[in-house]
Amino acid sequence: MNQNNLSYVSINPYNKLIYIYDKNQLKKYNFSKKSKKNFYISFLNRKDFILTKLEISKNIPDEDLKDVIELKTYEELDLDQTIEYKIEYMEIPTLPTDKNRIFQVFVTEPKIIEETFKDIISKVPFIDYIIPVPLVFKTLYTNEFLSNDEVHLFIYMQTEDSFLALYQNGNLLYSKSLKYSFKDIAQRLSELMMKDVSVEEVINDLSTEGLKMSDLDKLQFYMQIFSELFLHINDVLIYAKRANNIEIIDKIFIDGEFGFIKGIEEYSLTYLAQEAYDLNFDFGIHTTEKFVEKIHYLLILTAKDINELDIEYPNFTLYPRPKPLFKRPTGELILITAASLLIGAAYPAYNFFLGYKYRYESHVLQKEYEKVHIKRITLETTINRLKKEIENLKKKIEQKRAELARSEEILNAIYDKKVNYILKALTLADLTEDMVKYKLLVSQIDVNNSNFEFNVTSADDKAITEFIKYIMHTKNNRYDISIDKIERPDINSSIYFSNLKVQVK
Repeated sequence: MNQNNLSYVSINPYNKLIYIYDKNQLKKYNFSKKSKKNFYISFLNRKDFILTKLEISKNIPDEDLKDVIELKTYEELDLDQTIEYKIEYMEIPTLPTDKNRIFQVFVTEPKIIEETFKDIISKVPFIDYIIPVPLVFKTLYTNEFLSNDEVHLFIYMQTEDSFLALYQNGNLLYSKSLKYSFKDIAQRLSELMMKDVSVEEVINDLSTEGLKMSDLDKLQFYMQIFSELFLHINDVLIYAKRANNIEIIDKIFIDGEFGFIKGIEEYSLTYLAQEAYDLNFDFGIHTTEKFVEKIHYLLILTAKDINELDIEYPNFTLYPRPKPLFKRPTGELILITAASLLIGAAYPAYNFFLGYKYRYESHVLQKEYEKVHIKRITLETTINRLKKEIENLKKKIEQKRAELARSEEILNAIYDKKVNYILKALTLADLTEDMVKYKLLVSQIDVNNSNFEFNVTSADDKAITEFIKYIMHTKNNRYDISIDKIERPDINSSIYFSNLKVQVK
């Protein structure tokens, strides 16, 4: 794209806020001034796509890479083969001695993109780039705001979704959507306060007073929610660090749709044992707006990376910039029509010579046909013979496939006995050991794949609830536990019983 007089337009499709960066000034986008010189960039929230990592052999040619990645993505994620997913990827640098190339793969459904951008696309002519939201932080490294030698954690809170992103060597290493968006906080606050609390009230509380609010009664509920949030973040970090061989996170950055929340740094110190910073960098972008969400600054810098530094990012867009007129089918038709008219005007005898040319070619082709006909008869005979051989080979292949299927069934049965039963036994041992600690008696156990049901009894109903709390707080990364109710056989009974449902993750 021509960089002359190019302006950048950043779009938040979830709150419908759009800004334009032109002549080093960032301001609200004027919908009446659409221009082909605008470069439009937006993002897709973390909850709206799947992120996975694939290893591909270095022997795969670049021209086959896209097909191989898409095929392997369908297989490894067990995607529905009837749906055509939007699959994008970016390569993670590896050592020259490594046998495989590593790719971060981003997967979403086109209908999710269409639903997210249905209102936006009516206001802008096209969208050049829609990037997965965790990648907006990459520009902090390409523009040298942060060092590639450090490991950084980014926590970003939004109305529709909150997420974290872990970066190492300037590359996205891991990302996950978090429990509590501002909408989730409003819902949880409504449960705790036993009255309806709107998301607007939550946003107003956190953007003005933060977690230092003067209403102490309400503050205690916010404290409980943010404690749950940071316990969840800590659990996710434990897994992410172990899975990616990370020992130390050098810095933690927390920000969000309405800026840095006052007092949130104390939760970072308490639950993550590290100080937290906001994304308060000098981006070199001037604005007279009272407040602009940081994600717009990051989108503008990402757009500059794409256009000025030729850095490639995964692109989810379904609304690309139209091709130049003469590269479109309509443009080609115009060119052909114009050429035809020119030829017709310049050569009035065109039809006469064309007819003569066709008669001559027909005579030549008739002679050629006689030769080709003899060859065709010979080839048809050979083809019929080969078809019979192919049918015989197909029958033999089907016989071998049936034998292979029987062998696979036997091997799968052996594997299931040696592996799955052992894993189920370990799970039962782990859970029943905890039940013993809380003096729960098990009267019945039902197992269905990774789902376990325990009929338990206890002399104290609190022992059952305490057991559930223990599993939820210490082993929620391994199990999902639920309960319908705790009851007694009759009012005079001192024994409580319940049905515990446990799903192994």
